[in-house]
Amino acid sequence: MPPYSYRDMVREAEASLIAHGKEPRIAVLLLEDLLSMDTTSRLVDGHLEVPDAARELYQRALERVEQGEPHQYVSGTAWFYGEAFKVNAHTLIPRNETEELVALVLDKEKDDGRTIVDIGSGTGAIGITLGKAWKKNEVILTDLSGEALHVAAENAERHGVSPQMLSGDLFAPLIECDIKVDAIVSNPPYISRSEQRYMDDSVVLHEPELALYAEDDGLGLYKKMIRKLASVLKQGGRVYFEIGWQQAEALSRYVTECWPGTQPEIIKDINGNDRILHFRWEG
Repeated sequence: MPPYSYRDMVREAEASLIAHGKEPRIAVLLLEDLLSMDTTSRLVDGHLEVPDAARELYQRALERVEQGEPHQYVSGTAWFYGEAFKVNAHTLIPRNETEELVALVLDKEKDDGRTIVDIGSGTGAIGITLGKAWKKNEVILTDLSGEALHVAAENAERHGVSPQMLSGDLFAPLIECDIKVDAIVSNPPYISRSEQRYMDDSVVLHEPELALYAEDDGLGLYKKMIRKLASVLKQGGRVYFEIGWQQAEALSRYVTECWPGTQPEIIKDINGNDRILHFRWEG
């Protein structure tokens, strides 16, 4: 009998995932993240026999995914902007749409010694990715969750950057440290509790509520930040928010009500949905 190979294991996993209503591509993602087998390794070594320990590890992970747990939490790894980031139950899983937010900030902000803050940083994916791309700019990460900041610190070390990390609610740690910044970037919780019934069970049951939901139809945290811009943002500084797909009109109106003359701009994501609100703030 031929040996039970990595190819056999992935083929069986794909069939099992389909039977459980899951995406078959997760079989390969688990192989990559748990057993460090990239495309080249699969091509070269896919015919080799799977060691018992590796097979057991993979099978346990597969069962957790089939029971509804996000594969990123199972493997402890999420990919963002082409790089691996540690994730766990204390952090939101980075989304592809958020990569577009990072790309916009990199396009708009020069690397000339500015200070940029990532509010509600979670895994640190946004701030760390920005920090890796810049040589002169300083990046600050803030989060209300100490557990999330611990994960962000591990990710920063993994990626060879050293952003300043502050614990607290929204702008509070900046105000306490008397810090003014050139740009604010944030992907805060923006889901209304009323939307929960439309969400996938894997999100509702496994991702942290603290990173998902906000009051006032999901607008509450944006409004708090918009009202307090003068406390932390330098004159002429820019604000970059990732937003929910139905929130652009209400948030744009709120910005102009608070700061007449400000002109918010909206950018759609890869799916054609309103996703980024950004503007220059003159105070």
